[in-house]
Amino acid sequence: MCGISGYVSDRKFDGAKMVSSLKHRGPDHTGEYSEVFYDKHIFLGHNRLSIIDLSENGNQPMSTLDGLIQLVFNGEIYNFSELKNKFLKNYSFKSKTDTEVILYLYKELGIDFINELNGDFAIAVFDKRISRLFLIRDRAGIKPLYYYYKDNSLIFASEIKAIIASGIKSELAEENILNYFVFKYSPSDTTLFKDIKKLNPSSYLEYNFYDNKIQIHKYWSLSKKPEYCKLSYPEAQEVFYNLIKDATELRLISDVPVGTFLSGGLDSSIIASFLKNNHSITHYCASKNSADLRKEGTTSDFYYASKLAKDWNLNLSEINIGSDEANLDQIKTTIYYSDDLIADGSQITSYLITKAASKNSKVILSGMGADELFLGYAGHLLVLLSQSIDKMPAFVSNPLMNLFGSVSQGKGFMLAYRRYIHKIGKYYSYPENSKYGFYTIVGDFENACSVYNDNKELPIQYISNYFSKGKDIFECLSHFEEENFLVKNLHYIDKVSMANSVECRVPFLDHRLMEFAYSIPREYKLSNTFKSKRILKDAFRSKLPDYVLNRRKAGFGMPLRSIFSSREKVNQLLDMSFFSNFNRFSTNGINQVIEKHISGKEDTSALIYALISFQEWYKMNF
Repeated sequence: MCGISGYVSDRKFDGAKMVSSLKHRGPDHTGEYSEVFYDKHIFLGHNRLSIIDLSENGNQPMSTLDGLIQLVFNGEIYNFSELKNKFLKNYSFKSKTDTEVILYLYKELGIDFINELNGDFAIAVFDKRISRLFLIRDRAGIKPLYYYYKDNSLIFASEIKAIIASGIKSELAEENILNYFVFKYSPSDTTLFKDIKKLNPSSYLEYNFYDNKIQIHKYWSLSKKPEYCKLSYPEAQEVFYNLIKDATELRLISDVPVGTFLSGGLDSSIIASFLKNNHSITHYCASKNSADLRKEGTTSDFYYASKLAKDWNLNLSEINIGSDEANLDQIKTTIYYSDDLIADGSQITSYLITKAASKNSKVILSGMGADELFLGYAGHLLVLLSQSIDKMPAFVSNPLMNLFGSVSQGKGFMLAYRRYIHKIGKYYSYPENSKYGFYTIVGDFENACSVYNDNKELPIQYISNYFSKGKDIFECLSHFEEENFLVKNLHYIDKVSMANSVECRVPFLDHRLMEFAYSIPREYKLSNTFKSKRILKDAFRSKLPDYVLNRRKAGFGMPLRSIFSSREKVNQLLDMSFFSNFNRFSTNGINQVIEKHISGKEDTSALIYALISFQEWYKMNF
């Protein structure tokens, strides 16, 4: 894992500052390559976090012996040894790195080499032979890659801060602000910085030195594999078990210590089950106090993780999180490192865990992705419930949904369930091609629109594009989440872990598992009796204790509902005078959102956090 940066332009930018801005991503070595080619200045920068082959032979940029191909690379290729044996038997290597393997694999196969890779990667390849620069991103989007293309200049980096450090002026993309508040991140390839975009997952950008033009190509898409489509349920369990076992074992490749995020939940416990006899691995868990847990209406991860650690004799490390950690300094820290603004309290949790873990572990395995692939979120249950209610006569369903919509979310018995009942009641009457998205996004659509005055049809249309009539709703949902919510999660976990020079690996997002999950029937993942992640639970029923298999799901993030239940705390963090300086922000709408949360009428904690995050991000960047 590392940081990459670079540019191609008629003029010189500050490459040294670009590299310096990413020092946290790679403190072990920095490297630069620059020259003038076809009257263009080209620069490649690299910050190295040494994971495989810790010697200087693994330093980048790396080039072929003739210097005609230059490469910088962020990530890990887990099947590099296999690829080396399959395609590169006639090559001599000076290192034991995956970087050198992909360099020569590109030389051997051209840009099609990406189809052979199993890994997490953001790669830049400069090929003088064909006068091209390629920027490549892995299938799931585990490794981020941003670019700026304007006035014959292409600038790229692992983080936006490096693009800004090159010397361009940062400008606010006002057209993307409403989407940020609706989704709590900028969807698709957009960011809140004008003219700076994400390179989408499973895509590569091709820059042609002859005409200074770029083209973006998609090299992989989520599709059904015939070998998985007709599996019986017992067969599917066996295939899943073998796939996740292999994916986890591949991600143990490292010359530095490895740890895991262990919540005591299903996904992280599955990963830990393969590692319980490896006592060199440390497992890290966040711990919330009982007062926060009561206000959140959720369960304690640390209780289950510590119980599992005791039963399996795991090396468990506890990291305390709570209201004290949700201060402006901590929020500013995570905003600085994420810079592609994301409003997710899990960033703080992940930052604190990786900060503590960095003392002992340079690599951490995460269960991220399992909920998206195997339908583990409450929003998935709402979609299935909504489909069931559709079968009722209107004289039954309409009064029932009106009743659900009137349920107060924030206070009272069974808080978590009340929040979801309220959401399905509120959005059930929306058109089918948008309401399923509103069930699954974080927070509430209408409240988001109330704080910023813009065309609310824009986010509605964005969601609707994924849910075309006549298509299977859960297949649509898979594409929607894979290209949006999942990428958001991957962005924040990459940024905050790399802020502490820690590499995060995600076994569930091995592309073979993604294809498997998409190919099997919905009933294998979410049963008709509302059993979520069914195949995970059944495949590991003999491997995991009942208290893991049957526990309630708990959120990984900061206890935002609890933190923002105090008007005093909200006033400490939210500067209303800041928002009054913008024409489109509604201070009245913001005050109503806060009042709804304080009173317990609605849970608007995610939106309040999004407002605080925007406030601090804007002050930091403009």
